[in-house]
Amino acid sequence: MMKKYLIVLVTLLLMTLAACSSDEAGSTKKDSADGPPKDMAFGSATVGGFWYTLSGSMGEKMSEVFPDSSVTVVEGGSVSNLLGLSQGTFALGFSNGQTVPEALKGENAFKEKVDNVSTVATLYPNVFHIVVRADSDIKSVKDLKGKKVSPGIKGYSGELAFQDILKLNDMSYDDLGGIEYIGTADGADLLRDGHIDAIVGMVAAPVSTFQELDTTLGIRLIPLDDETIKGLHDKNEGYLEYTVEGGTYSNVKEDVNTVAGYTVLLVNDDLMDEETVYKLTKMMVEEKDTWTTLSPIMKDFDEEYSVKNNVGKLHPGAEKYYKEVGALE
Repeated sequence: MMKKYLIVLVTLLLMTLAACSSDEAGSTKKDSADGPPKDMAFGSATVGGFWYTLSGSMGEKMSEVFPDSSVTVVEGGSVSNLLGLSQGTFALGFSNGQTVPEALKGENAFKEKVDNVSTVATLYPNVFHIVVRADSDIKSVKDLKGKKVSPGIKGYSGELAFQDILKLNDMSYDDLGGIEYIGTADGADLLRDGHIDAIVGMVAAPVSTFQELDTTLGIRLIPLDDETIKGLHDKNEGYLEYTVEGGTYSNVKEDVNTVAGYTVLLVNDDLMDEETVYKLTKMMVEEKDTWTTLSPIMKDFDEEYSVKNNVGKLHPGAEKYYKEVGALE
């Protein structure tokens, strides 16, 4: 009887220990007030985009800077990443510059103001593209009436910008001939096959998908007029005037005026302390050559570029680094 009682007691003890271990392993909370979380979720973008490529490379470098932590890259988007950061799901993540003011003000997709997220670095411009076939009769935004368009994935920054642009041109989706919510690569296939008339996206310039499409099919970029560009900036200071220089895509010889929102690296203030973010910022700047080998879009990035184009409030750890290197007074 005593032996049976001991077996039951030991079994219950083991079950209790196992349950405690399981709870600890599944926790995303910090183990202490200092240092990075052991498990850092990184809000990125879908596979195939530059955000995903860059975050993967950053994760490898972060494993050297923070050897006791692991980084998990999670597919996301500009809005979802900011929501994940605000909720503590992500320790760090990317967003677009025009989305950050909306989050800080609690506008559009953000029902409440986001006040626990700070900026680490501003990296490069995401350029608003409207891409059509070279032989298309579409010359302006208003020429999209009756045409089939892929605005990207529903709710992503490119689609939200496109809706604003249509509104500024007294148009809406009802004026188009159809909408295909689909990723950039699949949208390029539909354009090539003649199933849609235009692709919309807020992406790096040049982006490889459009370069390949330009080589095999020939493309044109539809410009935004001055009134539309001003209207976008008045609505959201994160939209900045941008010129896609002729030759960026080989068959697009002339400069094309549009807007851009800068890619921003952000962190959750509660999960990432000052010293951790200082080291993260230092890594971002000092590994510039690594990021540039991934894409020439990162060629202008450095500490001064990051401060000059800053969007949102800088994290104290980032401020510490930028002051140390003389980029911030």
